[in-house]
Amino acid sequence: MPVLELTTLIPGRTPTQVLDFCLEGVNFPKIFPERIAPLGDIDLNDLRIEAGRQFRFRHWMFNLIPSDWTVAIREAGDSHFVDEMLKGPLRAFRHEHRVAPGEGGTLYTDRVTYSAIGGAFSERLLVNGYMRRIFEARHRNMLRLLG
Repeated sequence: MPVLELTTLIPGRTPTQVLDFCLEGVNFPKIFPERIAPLGDIDLNDLRIEAGRQFRFRHWMFNLIPSDWTVAIREAGDSHFVDEMLKGPLRAFRHEHRVAPGEGGTLYTDRVTYSAIGGAFSERLLVNGYMRRIFEARHRNMLRLLG
């Protein structure tokens, strides 16, 4: 399975501040570079990410193609949390969010392990580049919002 890992230094913020920002559901659409919307009875203003929580959302890939996701929070700790796709457009998707002290701020890391429907061919053709673009944009958004 492909693995994408990106780390960004967020200056002037502690790991606790960065992780708390990520754990607040209201910030999810602010970080995500494409249109997303919660599904069901989820109120993003009242959503706090915690282990065992499941939620659904619609993501418009390329801001055009609707794709429904169901995710579960598998782990949540003092320096990380992990979400995993239960149902969605990929064969598998696991996303680790990690924070650590860095020089002058916090190192924020996204580590994504995924598998596309269609296997290695579709990953090389479309999915790998798409994932890199999405997560690079997420890191730019994190810097803009917290930096």
